[in-house]
Amino acid sequence: MKTLWVLGALLVFLSACQNSEIPENRVFSIKDLLHKKVGVQTATTAEIYAADYGSDSARIETVPFETLEQSIQALRRGELDAVLCDDAPAAVYVAKYSTLRILNEVFKEESYAGIVAKQNWALLDTVNMALIQMRAMGVYDSIFNSYIGGDGSYHIKMGKVTGPALKVVTNAEFPPYEFRTDKGAQGIDIEIARYIANFMERPLEIIDIDFDEVIGAVDSGRADIGLAAFSVTEERGKIVNFTDNYATSKIVVVVRSGETESTLQRIKDTLFGD
Repeated sequence: MKTLWVLGALLVFLSACQNSEIPENRVFSIKDLLHKKVGVQTATTAEIYAADYGSDSARIETVPFETLEQSIQALRRGELDAVLCDDAPAAVYVAKYSTLRILNEVFKEESYAGIVAKQNWALLDTVNMALIQMRAMGVYDSIFNSYIGGDGSYHIKMGKVTGPALKVVTNAEFPPYEFRTDKGAQGIDIEIARYIANFMERPLEIIDIDFDEVIGAVDSGRADIGLAAFSVTEERGKIVNFTDNYATSKIVVVVRSGETESTLQRIKDTLFGD
């Protein structure tokens, strides 16, 4: 009886798939991105690298989105052929949505660092000393192990201090580095911010704004530090100073599954839920 139910469900589902308006994946390698619609988060290095890829006769058609979440949902709806983003958040979304996968090829490798204003050399030195201490004491590894491949349960406790708050600006749209919860922003960068504030014996204020406004907030003095999974680039280094690198990253390609994979995954979604 159970077998008949399963077979019936499969037949109904496969019939529905024939009428699906979501196109099958057409991107199986990086070179397939040419002439395709590729989603990127605006003001990120993924947007910059995508714009430079290819030749005058063959380019990527980049589609910018305010948040990575928006680009992922557009990909799922079939409005995009792929999404370019960093590997850690890509892994979060692929784990969440079984109909997505990451190509094996790496589009670009890069490093993350915090940012401080050009004139604030003393703060830069202090932040770098805090990062060095984090590594030496094993805190750095605890944070990353908790948020990447873990349950995100590791949290740095804030000390009870008074005085001017250390203002750290971020864009909480980039899990697992920063994301919003009912308890406020959480993630790897938020834990790093807490450690730095404790190191400096100052209260912490997290300012959550649009990603493309973070550099301006630090440069203008509205915030002391920017921690938003910032990729180190020469152009950004002309505006603000980078701290020591605290993570390495890869820009990867997220696509809908291939035809065979997609059919199997959709069957799984129908029978067992997404």
